[in-house]
Amino acid sequence: MSGESNHGSYSNPSASQVLNDEDLRSRLDIIRQFVARPIPKQPFEDSSPALIPFQHDEESHAEGVWGGGILIGSARHAANIPLLKYMNVAAVLNCASGGIARLPVDELKGVGIRYCFTNCRQDSYSYPILHEKIKPSGKDQLGESIICSKHLEVSNALFADIRRQNAIHRSNGDQSRVGNVLFFCVAGQNRSATLAAATLMLHGTKLEIVLKHCSKQRPFVLENVGFQQQLIELEAILNKLNTHGISHAFREQFSSHWKQLQYANSVSFPHKRVRMMGEDVGQEIFIPSPLTPSARTKSEMDVLAGLKVEIELLIPGLCTMEVRIPVQCTILEVKKCLIQHANDNLLRHDTQPAKVAKGWIVLAMFGFDDMYDIPLEVEAVELKVQLERMNSMFGLKSEIVDGEPRVTWNEKCRFALVIFSVVRLQKALSATSPSHRGDVMEVDNDNQTDLSLSPNQEPWTFEHKERPNAPATLLQNTLHSTHLRAWDFVTGEALASKIPTVFSFADDARDRRAFMMVSRSANTLQQFDAPGEGDILGMGENAIVHRVQLSHTTPSGAHRDDGWTSVNVGLQGNKISGDSPASNGYTVNNQPGEDWDAAVKRPFSLSKMLVFLHNSSEAGLAKRLRLANALNSDGRVLYFYGLGLGLSTNAYNLNQYKFELTLLSKYEEEFSTYTMRRFIEEYVAAPSSVEDEDRRFAIQKMQLEFSITNVKVILVSLLNAFRDLTLMGIQAFDFNHLNNVLVSRDFRNVRLIDIDGNAQGSVHYPQLESFTQGQFSPRMAVPPPQKPCLDVDLNVLLPSVIEQLILGKGRSKSFVSNTRSEIWRAKEEDGKEIIQKILLDNFYPSTHEEGADDEVKAKSLKHTAKVAEWFYSLLKKKSPWTNWTNDIYDAMRCIDHLPIS
Repeated sequence: MSGESNHGSYSNPSASQVLNDEDLRSRLDIIRQFVARPIPKQPFEDSSPALIPFQHDEESHAEGVWGGGILIGSARHAANIPLLKYMNVAAVLNCASGGIARLPVDELKGVGIRYCFTNCRQDSYSYPILHEKIKPSGKDQLGESIICSKHLEVSNALFADIRRQNAIHRSNGDQSRVGNVLFFCVAGQNRSATLAAATLMLHGTKLEIVLKHCSKQRPFVLENVGFQQQLIELEAILNKLNTHGISHAFREQFSSHWKQLQYANSVSFPHKRVRMMGEDVGQEIFIPSPLTPSARTKSEMDVLAGLKVEIELLIPGLCTMEVRIPVQCTILEVKKCLIQHANDNLLRHDTQPAKVAKGWIVLAMFGFDDMYDIPLEVEAVELKVQLERMNSMFGLKSEIVDGEPRVTWNEKCRFALVIFSVVRLQKALSATSPSHRGDVMEVDNDNQTDLSLSPNQEPWTFEHKERPNAPATLLQNTLHSTHLRAWDFVTGEALASKIPTVFSFADDARDRRAFMMVSRSANTLQQFDAPGEGDILGMGENAIVHRVQLSHTTPSGAHRDDGWTSVNVGLQGNKISGDSPASNGYTVNNQPGEDWDAAVKRPFSLSKMLVFLHNSSEAGLAKRLRLANALNSDGRVLYFYGLGLGLSTNAYNLNQYKFELTLLSKYEEEFSTYTMRRFIEEYVAAPSSVEDEDRRFAIQKMQLEFSITNVKVILVSLLNAFRDLTLMGIQAFDFNHLNNVLVSRDFRNVRLIDIDGNAQGSVHYPQLESFTQGQFSPRMAVPPPQKPCLDVDLNVLLPSVIEQLILGKGRSKSFVSNTRSEIWRAKEEDGKEIIQKILLDNFYPSTHEEGADDEVKAKSLKHTAKVAEWFYSLLKKKSPWTNWTNDIYDAMRCIDHLPIS
């Protein structure tokens, strides 16, 4: 399933109407003589934007007087209030795909700088940033029209309004108030530069003049060849419209361009009232518009009446949209609203129409770092914690209405809809589907079937091709960082990997090698390490585990350093405090918790990911284990952090990406990836069969030092871990293999992992009763069960483990199997004698040496005789160990009687 939508594809309107192919190529060559140069090597300082003075003001600019032009810059410049004031900026136009999270919108308003935005969804070759071809609806396909984009209408209206204000200031002799307009996007390279050049052309500035200024101050702009072509087409259209005697038919075909041109040269024109970001409900500012004001829709009236609020919806991998949601509603109602909007406006119109099946909603807020967020999903964080966090982080209040918590949302809310899977539609929508152009469509909140349970789901992927001269365009197009994201099960605190992390995958889950690569590129093209270099901790039948270090995110972005990408980063030191406008008067906890050194488990397929998310499966049980962690004080059960959200790319098509959910647990060097299976393999390995000299030496050392006491210690630790599961109320543990048990490097402790309970897990855990200053105080609602309730099969693996520990040290698995058979066939005394001889060879080899101390020999014989009697009874289930594998407590009593010297 591709995430590349048909809507918004750019079609060339000018091939036969305004210029021929030869003229187009010639003009493209001229553009590339001035701009589209390689961007400076990262990290790029980019201290100031480029000023393109308006042609009538060039003389005043030459004299060092600021005012009257357009600045082309990045999000960093838009966040730098002192710089904007120094450069006499009167307004800023956000040309990125939606709002930039950390822009100080309230501070801009406070110093009299107008903030406006136009949602340029993509920095792609095909995106219609300046104009597009529209076909008429119905059967009549004649009379196609070429219309200006909404982006150009907004930028032209804003610049014209500032020009009028400047004219008033000049007429009053107040030159100091003559202002510039900053056009900015994320990097200040393509979208902002294209709209700035096009706007100046509408107002009479020649394209070459714009390019000359850019070549001196910002030569890396206009790298996007599709945007270059649209500028040349606009230039040709405007030249022809300005030609004396132009035909009425041509003017009609390009009527929207003609209106924009007329408006740019007019000092008086009707105004349209438009509510902009940062204005309270009911308050509006005048933005001039060349278009006849249309009747307000019901949705617009609901916004003005305070019944709905317009928020930003980011769909990572595609674009950003504006959606109107009820001011007060439940989290579930918001999710349904946002998913329906994405379905109706994007996925239904894809080349393969689809609807969202499995998706997550993540909430952030304007004025805060974009990674300071909270997932509104109970799989990640309990509902009570979500509500507490939204209040403590963003000041969003909730109240119980009809038994459900309803949240009061505001226009600074930024939602991300992360899509994991979709269900394809049987057929495409008809031609009467809602148009994507124009006002934000009304969202219908009809109840729909929960497609996240559909058996017909398939992974949702999106296509993106990075360009050499546009570093990290994936970030710039989607505003989604390539850092691995995660949230704490208990507190809901947000974390992000310390360096960018993009995993790899394959469509075939059996192709394990394709899941082993990792890219850690920042602000540059993705570069994947060779397989095996992705900090891989282990790999099983269902998942691969990587090691990733994460740090807590902060509202001010203080967690970022030189290793972080520059997306959404404002001025260094631009902190948010309780006194700042962004804080809205509520307190934000800026003290992050401890960093995570995590083992990140990634399922191999969508089906495995959906299964492990079930409340009764691994992720659900991991959350309950974490909430009940007071019952895991000895640490014999793996310590789970929380769920993570990662980005991965197809190992065989690096332009194809998808999102995936992961499970994060605590990484400990002591255990690392040393499983019980690997330990047993090395324990019974004949040293002569190991080719690697260092490994052979390590195995010999381990075998030489491993005593009967060590055997008992490791068995006791294993059974204690089972007992801990029982006390924590867990109903089942899959003990059918040894890969879900880790062994410490000193061979004294074990740790249980992959506790999925075979989809039977159930545990009582403390209720979260209070939340104070970011810290939860768990209080037991009910005591944990105190009876043997763990369903674990001890009849196969546990006897096998004991047999290999007693008989197999350095002798091979085949020796253990053959000896076991021999003991079973022999008479009781002969069987015990066989066992004792092997015990002496394995654990007391010094007794065979010449000159060995007689007293030591006697003690060794006496001890091994007791061990042999114990082991023989255990092996053949004779009294008193006839039922020793019935449950963990019988097994613990049996192991407790293993004699040690």
